[in-house]
Amino acid sequence: MKTRTDDYEFLKNMLSQRTVVSDLPQEYTYKIDKQKKNLVLTLSMKGLTANMQDNGSAFESWAIALRFYIGDIIQTVTIDWETIPNTDIFNLHFNRFVYRLSLFVQTYDWVFSANPIPQIPSVLVCNFPNEDAAKTEEHKVGSEGWIECKYIEKYGLYYDVMDHQLPVGIFYDKVSRNTHYTTGKKSAIDIWAIKDKNLYIFELKKPGNNVLGVISELMFYTNIVHDIMSHRICYQYNAKMQVAIKRNFRGFGDLYKRYESGEIQNISAVILADTTHPLIQSSLLDFINDSARLKYCRINYSMKKVEL
Repeated sequence: MKTRTDDYEFLKNMLSQRTVVSDLPQEYTYKIDKQKKNLVLTLSMKGLTANMQDNGSAFESWAIALRFYIGDIIQTVTIDWETIPNTDIFNLHFNRFVYRLSLFVQTYDWVFSANPIPQIPSVLVCNFPNEDAAKTEEHKVGSEGWIECKYIEKYGLYYDVMDHQLPVGIFYDKVSRNTHYTTGKKSAIDIWAIKDKNLYIFELKKPGNNVLGVISELMFYTNIVHDIMSHRICYQYNAKMQVAIKRNFRGFGDLYKRYESGEIQNISAVILADTTHPLIQSSLLDFINDSARLKYCRINYSMKKVEL
């Protein structure tokens, strides 16, 4: 194994002294300016193209955890990244990273970008469901899809509307095979609900799937939904959407009414899991919520047990 020359071992030891976690993702490069108390966290090309919940991609999650648990040494975090090839598929991954980084920097005054962040297009559109989601009996018992269905069966009556697998694919100008802005053709929110003027976003993890990256994944979906409700990301009304609204696929007709009326005032983003990564504590969530932007946008992060 190649010897590391960055501050990986130092941070790993500091984290293990202050938490029950004794390891740190090796996918990043870590550089600390101890005088300025700044950590430069550099994503590899592999991390830029990985699943958002994977350690090497979940830069928001690890930046937050290190800033919170080692705050006397790290007071600011600068996100840097390796160059990726200029190809269509890599560009889609990079666009997703740009969107995430742009919102992360806007949310926390202790986060910076090492390089100028490319501008996000002024016109982006979101896709929508064209059929209902799979029913309980179509899923393997104990799978996340099965848990989604059972959770809605148990708790759905507490909300005005509750459904699952809401598509959140982002496109340029219009939804088509050739206009993807990011990857994620099947990207969808696990469970969502509306109660009065409150929109709830649930990121579900079944027992044993205790990744810290759930924070990054939930932030991404929450920011997209907030941009949709603020009409910075739009729905493009057409004949197919008219069918989706009329037949209320996955509750989309109910959601679209709120999108049109602008009545949603609060977004509650919920980690829905009976077990979580050991770094995810209520104190960490309090730290996540300590943001002027989140307060202004009325976004709140929390966690809740599934309890079927």
